[in-house]
Amino acid sequence: MDNYAYDELPNESKTLHKLKRLFQKLGLRLHKAMNPVDRTQLSDAESEAYAVFRRMVKEGENDLLTSPLSGKYYIKSDSQEMLVILGNGQISIVNHVFGYNVPLSQKAEGKMKDMFLDEVEKRREAMEQEFTANVRHSLKTIINRLDHEK
Repeated sequence: MDNYAYDELPNESKTLHKLKRLFQKLGLRLHKAMNPVDRTQLSDAESEAYAVFRRMVKEGENDLLTSPLSGKYYIKSDSQEMLVILGNGQISIVNHVFGYNVPLSQKAEGKMKDMFLDEVEKRREAMEQEFTANVRHSLKTIINRLDHEK
């Protein structure tokens, strides 16, 4: 092993350490298996709302907004004329013609929030790269101009 402190322990301490780790792993597996949040299946309404949410998040033209005070996540689609609001244990899908409120399990809401935040992070990263690429190009242009002026 690469852990020198572990290698220097007496055999009794190594055995005790391995036994503690085994019980820790078993406890984590038991906790995960017994957690009702992880075991629940999505209802039909939840799975359909999840599909709508996923498509709306992935569409690049849609606006993604968050409200730090209320903890809600908004997706606005001008082309679809639709607003999706995620928060407070439900998802609301609103159009000029219809409006649906679907209650969500913790698991479904957590997945949707993670998906939303991942997409926001991807868009932020792309925007940052676009701006930094322009800045580098501008700095190179300035350096070239300075070299030509000499």
